Amino acid sequence: MNRPSSVDGRRFARSCCRLLVAAAGACLDTSGDSDPNSGEVPSYPAYVVVQTGSSYALPNGFSAFASVATAPPGIARVDLADGIITGIGRGFAQWDPRVLGYHPLWIAVLGQRRAQPILVGHHGVPYLAPENTLAGVNAACQLGIPGMEVDVRFSKDSVPVLMHDRDVRRTSNGTGYVDAMTFADLEQLDVGAWFSPSFAGERVPTVTDFLTLSALCGFDHIQLDMKSFAPLGVDSGMVFVGRALNATGLLARTFVASDIYTLRRGVALVPGMHTLVYGGVVTAAYADVLIQDRIGAIGVLFGDYAASSAQLARLESAGVLVGVWGPRGVLDLNTLTPTPRFVTSDWGWTFPN
Repeated sequence: MNRPSSVDGRRFARSCCRLLVAAAGACLDTSGDSDPNSGEVPSYPAYVVVQTGSSYALPNGFSAFASVATAPPGIARVDLADGIITGIGRGFAQWDPRVLGYHPLWIAVLGQRRAQPILVGHHGVPYLAPENTLAGVNAACQLGIPGMEVDVRFSKDSVPVLMHDRDVRRTSNGTGYVDAMTFADLEQLDVGAWFSPSFAGERVPTVTDFLTLSALCGFDHIQLDMKSFAPLGVDSGMVFVGRALNATGLLARTFVASDIYTLRRGVALVPGMHTLVYGGVVTAAYADVLIQDRIGAIGVLFGDYAASSAQLARLESAGVLVGVWGPRGVLDLNTLTPTPRFVTSDWGWTFPN
């Protein structure tokens, strides 16, 4: 279960240092260097986070004819004279300048700078970079996104790697099953070119690679979605993950996701492990089990959240961290009760320094 010697620091360093300029383009340029007299449209991100009572400085050069209206009202305020967006109340809003060439901007107003709710990158930041890659994790790191969710499977020789599907063909240039391929085989795959030529040569990361980079980035909240333990087995797989979390100092900030029965084994084998389940509609009977097993968190599919609201409120009262994944649109998040404590999405939220 030890990391193979073929995984060397040079590949890890290259992936960590990869610049995302090609993928993010002007969306990440918040320097404010646009000349207001040049006639050029200033660059600004598509998704911005502010805290209640704090502001985000817009780049110079916005048209005097731009609309300042935000929807819904009472969440954020746009002041073009001062060039700022101010958070008024917790929630999500949209600002559409309604000027040719100016794209709408989605605004998340949080109760705390990095929380209430915690915004979690789904497989990295699929909006900007290929999923389950160090490039995607690095994109989240550069943007300041506080939460990260990735998928874990094991290779034929028991190396835990980031991969959503059992079959590698959707997100790589190869074919075959993860658990039927050695890590040396997986290491030959290109998992970036399918997304963009800019990411050609991106390699399959190990869980150790991911956790090492996550520790450097300082993520507040990490979710490891254990897709399968084959061919290793649940007990050995949980022990390996637990050792990796302890070695990187991330045990307290990580939620390991699987089914309830597997998580029972995980808690027994890895003292202090935080547990997470994903699901759809939450029934009273299921909520009973989650409370009895002291599950730490639950992520509910957006389409099933409203139907589960009563049980989710009950779980929250019992100390379970309640979150949502797969929201259809940003403003739809305002309709959820109870208010989710974490939101897992593909959107590339920018957290200004």
